[in-house]
Amino acid sequence: MTEIFIKYNPYKLETVVRIDGEIVADNSELNVGDKRLQEWVGDLPMLLQEECNEDSFDLTFQGTLMDFEDLQESVEEAKAKGIMTYLSHIPAKEVTHMELAIEEVFDEIIHGPIDELKTKDLQDAFKKALNSEFEITVVATMSAGKSTLINSLLQRKFMPSSQEACTATIARIKDTDDQDFFAVAYDDNGNKIKSVNDVTLEDMSKLNSDENVSTIHIEGDIPFTTTEEMSLVLIDTPGPNNSRNENHLKTTFKNLDESSKALVLYILNATQLGVNDDSKLLDAVANSMKVGGKQSKDRYLFVVNKIDNFRKGDDDVQQSLEKVRKYLADRDIHNPNLFPAAALPALDIRELMKNPAAIDEDLEDEILMTARKLNRNNQLHLENYATLTSSTKKKIFERLEQVDDGDIMNLETALIHSGIPAIEETIKLYVEKYARTAKIKNVVDTFHKKLESSKAFEETKNAIAKNTEKHAQIREQISIIEDKLNSGEEAKKFKGKIAALDVMTEVKSETKKILREEQKEMDKFLTGTVNQEFTRSEADTFINKLSNHANQSQAKLATELEKLVDNKLVNTAMQLLEEYKNKIVNLIDGLETDEIFFEPFHLISSEIDFTQEENRIMEAAKYTERVKVGEKQVKNEERKGFFGFFKVWKPYYVTEDVCENREIIKAQVIADEYVVLIEEHTRNLAKSIELHAKEEMKKLKFEYNRKFEKVDQLLREKLNELTQFTNDAETVQQLIEESKKKLEWLEKIERKVNNIIEIEEVAYALR
Repeated sequence: MTEIFIKYNPYKLETVVRIDGEIVADNSELNVGDKRLQEWVGDLPMLLQEECNEDSFDLTFQGTLMDFEDLQESVEEAKAKGIMTYLSHIPAKEVTHMELAIEEVFDEIIHGPIDELKTKDLQDAFKKALNSEFEITVVATMSAGKSTLINSLLQRKFMPSSQEACTATIARIKDTDDQDFFAVAYDDNGNKIKSVNDVTLEDMSKLNSDENVSTIHIEGDIPFTTTEEMSLVLIDTPGPNNSRNENHLKTTFKNLDESSKALVLYILNATQLGVNDDSKLLDAVANSMKVGGKQSKDRYLFVVNKIDNFRKGDDDVQQSLEKVRKYLADRDIHNPNLFPAAALPALDIRELMKNPAAIDEDLEDEILMTARKLNRNNQLHLENYATLTSSTKKKIFERLEQVDDGDIMNLETALIHSGIPAIEETIKLYVEKYARTAKIKNVVDTFHKKLESSKAFEETKNAIAKNTEKHAQIREQISIIEDKLNSGEEAKKFKGKIAALDVMTEVKSETKKILREEQKEMDKFLTGTVNQEFTRSEADTFINKLSNHANQSQAKLATELEKLVDNKLVNTAMQLLEEYKNKIVNLIDGLETDEIFFEPFHLISSEIDFTQEENRIMEAAKYTERVKVGEKQVKNEERKGFFGFFKVWKPYYVTEDVCENREIIKAQVIADEYVVLIEEHTRNLAKSIELHAKEEMKKLKFEYNRKFEKVDQLLREKLNELTQFTNDAETVQQLIEESKKKLEWLEKIERKVNNIIEIEEVAYALR
């Protein structure tokens, strides 16, 4: 049996793999570089099989518990393919320990001797990184119980959940741990309409029904987490059939896109699977899950709601979940994270536990009966069906053991059986595994850049001070660089290079490709409609489906175009930085000396909708046709009168068709008219995106020019400080002593920062 050792550091994205004590070769598939474990762990057993040419392994893993559980899952799945792996775990420091260490180091930095490390900009950047937000997008189709689920997570009736009050706005609920909620409503243009203190359900209903309100920003307490871990933001988006404007749907598609890091709660109604209005959304989910390995799969939690409506003997939870799996598999979504839930009972139970005096007797009886149903019907113990890691499952079952007293009316056990606590624990696990580790890495990277820049500056000071015989030459170099830096000609050349940067040709070319793909999608949707004819009600249904498809397509299209522009802008920003770096490096060009005592760049490197048209379309598509609707018996006209009496071979009664005028509506005319509208809208959308790209490019260049001017000034100040180290010997000696102490302090802090994200071995191992 081959012995495998893997050490994975999620904070540094470093992986060490040893086979029988030997590090794997550079060209081995097991040499995964700086990829996150979740990107390659699913393939690990097969990679080991190919590398070692055998099917049995003894694998020791050193790393965090969360990453070990992902490895366990991969190993378990590989058993079906005949690959047996025996696992041991050497635990490592977890996220909370790292965050405390970061705060200690930061406190030491802002009270240290280096002034440039105590700036407000650096402190703001640190606080922003350490208190960063993490978004959870809640998506659902009609009648899936989305608002009720959010209310159950908030543990209060806050979001309007009646059928008439389906979410028509985007609500952004940020966790601040404050018990009272505060809301600010904005219109389509981002203008503030009104603010509300101590927000209630009634306030939210009014804001939601206000046609002028597009988004609502809310702050308050999301009880199952704290802001010390991460500031969660729940984003409640309107369903595809209920969006007040295109931007709402665009927000949904943007958060579903693979480029987004938001966790997604996708809510399905257990009793109404297969509705047409979620097809585009699920297509977007499927595409996103194909990119990025296990993390892409982990960020989608499919909540199968309203399981409490099942009746014992008539419905089966396991069979229903299998139907959900098949339904999602048909959309190319495989092995989904499923979470059966009873959101309304969970909300009611929590309200009764929290404030029993506010619940009337009839509702209390109803809640208790639901709790009884959840407790005594083993099939409704929904935590047993949820896709949980072993550590999360352990937490849930330990919690259940603590509160279970055998009482069939026990509210706490019924709450656990509702499935909502399992969802909450899974959200917390995802945040800890991905968001908090990424946050730690970002903060430490920021420390490193600042410390390296400060260290380079102090080392340069010492190097200059020690070269006393070359002080005149050094002063001359600094003077030449300052002259170049202040030269209008140099600034003009640099600004000319920035002005020449342009992405519009690429944007237009890529836009055309995306528009062609979207046209193919619409043609595919309309396939088979050419010869169809509808009644009025059938035409209404067809137009509704066409409108929903068009709205979702346009929102998806807008998302893709905006992502295209964003990517081009990011590339341009990198080009701007490269041009500036070249400008600074070129400052030493032409110095007539064999020795350059400092490089300027090192000193500042760390700074561096179609409703109005529907009636017209319907009129254009309809025509009137005489249609037979039945038959009737009438007297034969030929047997009437004197001569008719003798026509005995003619019958007295004959059958006559009964006809009426009926309105017929041609599907093809509707489709043709809609296509014209969509094409016009698409052209306008493309133009607006291109205009947006131009404006953003203009702003980007302006902002970067302004930032570069600030960095130029910072460089001037540092050059001036370096000049002081070429003064008289007595002054220089004093400066050297100060610089030496600063350098020693910087090296000590650097060691502490490096130690923060080292994964230390814990004294015990798990088998």
